[in-house]
Amino acid sequence: MKTRKKIRLILALATASLLLISFSVSAVGKDELKIATWEDINTMDPGWMTSVERELTIMNCLYNGLVKYKEGSWEIVPDLAESWKMSPDGKEVTFHLRKGVKFQKGYGEMTAEDVKFSFERIIDPAAKSPEKGNWAQLDHVIVIDKYTLKLVLKGPMAQLFTSTLPLNAGMIVCKKAVEEMGQKKFGFDPIGTGPYELAKWEPKKSVKLVAFKNYWGKKPKVKQLTFMPIVEDATCEIALKTGEIDIGRVSLDNLKAFEKDPKLNVYTKPGLKYWWLGFTVNKPPFDDLKLRQAVRYAVDVDKILIAAFYGSATRAKNILPPGMLGYWKDAPVYKVDLEKAKQLLKEGGKPNGFKSDLLVWTDDKAKVAAEVIKADLAKIGVDVDIQVKEVGAFNEATNKGESNMYIQFFATTIDPGYAMSWFETGNTWNPSQWSNKTYDELLKKGMAESDFEKRAQIYIDAQKEIDKDCWAVWITHGVQVIVAQKKVDINELYPNGLLAPWSMGFK
Repeated sequence: MKTRKKIRLILALATASLLLISFSVSAVGKDELKIATWEDINTMDPGWMTSVERELTIMNCLYNGLVKYKEGSWEIVPDLAESWKMSPDGKEVTFHLRKGVKFQKGYGEMTAEDVKFSFERIIDPAAKSPEKGNWAQLDHVIVIDKYTLKLVLKGPMAQLFTSTLPLNAGMIVCKKAVEEMGQKKFGFDPIGTGPYELAKWEPKKSVKLVAFKNYWGKKPKVKQLTFMPIVEDATCEIALKTGEIDIGRVSLDNLKAFEKDPKLNVYTKPGLKYWWLGFTVNKPPFDDLKLRQAVRYAVDVDKILIAAFYGSATRAKNILPPGMLGYWKDAPVYKVDLEKAKQLLKEGGKPNGFKSDLLVWTDDKAKVAAEVIKADLAKIGVDVDIQVKEVGAFNEATNKGESNMYIQFFATTIDPGYAMSWFETGNTWNPSQWSNKTYDELLKKGMAESDFEKRAQIYIDAQKEIDKDCWAVWITHGVQVIVAQKKVDINELYPNGLLAPWSMGFK
C-alpha cells in the first residue's frame, strides 16, 4: 500500500510540474480566477448535461433560467422572468420576461420564442435529451407575445420551481444559434445570456470564460474564469499550495493539514449527492436477486467510509439524505452477515461463488472503495476484477449496462423527484438497467402531488421498491470540501458547496 501511494505521489508531482508551466503562462493576476475541476466537460449544452459536478457551475456562468437559486441558498428568486402566475389547477404557468436581455456573441435579444424552444427541444422524443424526465409533465409552451409565454402542463408539477426551472433543464439557449449549429456543435460553442461567455475550450486542458460585456444583470467582478481539469487530488493539492490555482479540492486524508495552512481557507459542506455500489440487473450474474442480496450482506460499508472517506462522511441508509422531503428514517441498515450471504449464494445457484467485474472511474475514493469491496466479497467466494476507466468511458459503459457491478455517485438537488428520476424505466442515466413499474408510477404521482406529507410518503414507498429489488448498496451522501487562496473572496457558496463564480472576486 505504501509503495502504491509513493508511485501515485511521483506521478502527481510529474503531472503537477507540467500543469504549473501551463498555469504560469496563462496567469493574469486579479483579472483571472483559476478553478480546478476533477475532470473535463463533455458538453456545455444544458439540455444534454452529463455531470452536475463537472458541468453545472460552468453552465451557470453561461446561461440564465426563468428563475434561479439565490446565491448561498436554495431560495427561488426571479432571473429572466420578472414575474409569473400559476392557474388555480396548477396546469398553466404564465411568465413575463425581462426586456432587452441580449444573447452572447451578437445573437440578438432573448424572447419568448427562445424559452419555448429551450424547453420543447428537451421533451421532443426524437432529441433523446437526458433531461426529458425533468420536463415529463410539460405538454407544450404557448408564446403569447414577445415577452410573455405560458407553460401548459399535463398536470400539477411539484418540482417545477424546486429543481426543474432553477437548474440546467430550465436554462435558456439561443434558438437561432442551436438551429444554425446543430445540438452537438452547440455543446462546444454555447450561446446564452449569462454573465460569462465562452472564450476557448481546449480538451483536457481548460475551459476559459470571459465576462460578457452586454450582460443584463450585475457585472461579474473577475474578467476571466479558467476551469482546469485536474484528475488527481495530489496534483490539485500541489497547485493549491504553490498558489497556481485559486480554488480547488483536497483529499479527505489531508484535510486537517490544509485547515492549518495560513495561506488557504477551507470550506466544508454536507454532500448533496449519493454514492452507491450498483448491480446491472438485466444480465447474469446479477439478474438474480439472491446474488445481489448476498453481496449486500457481505460488503462492509462502514469499512469503506473509513478507508475511502477517512471517517469524514456518514453512512447512507437510502438514496435521500436526512432533512430532504421523503427521507426514509426507518430504512433498514444492512450489517455484515457472511453466513447469510453464503446462504443466499446457495439459494441463487452459486454455492461456490462466481466471478464478477467491478467498474470504477479514475477517482481515489472510488478505487479505494473497490479494493475494500473486492476483499469483502472474496470472503464469500466472489472473485472481483476491478476495472478502471476514464470518466467519459465509464459513463458510457455504465449507461449501456456493460459491467456487472459499478461504483457511482450522482449529485442531486433539494427535490426528491430529481434525485430519484434517473432510475425510471428506460432513462438514459439508469446504470443498473432497472425497471420497476410500481416505482415508475410512484414517481409520476410524486411529481403531481402538492401536499407535502402525501408527497413524502410517495417517495418513501418508492425507496422501498429500490430496497426490495436491491440494485444498490448505499454508501454515503458524501462531504464537499472547497479550498481557496486567502486572497479570494469566495462570497456565497450554495449549501452543498456549489460555486457561484460570477459573485466572486479578490480581496
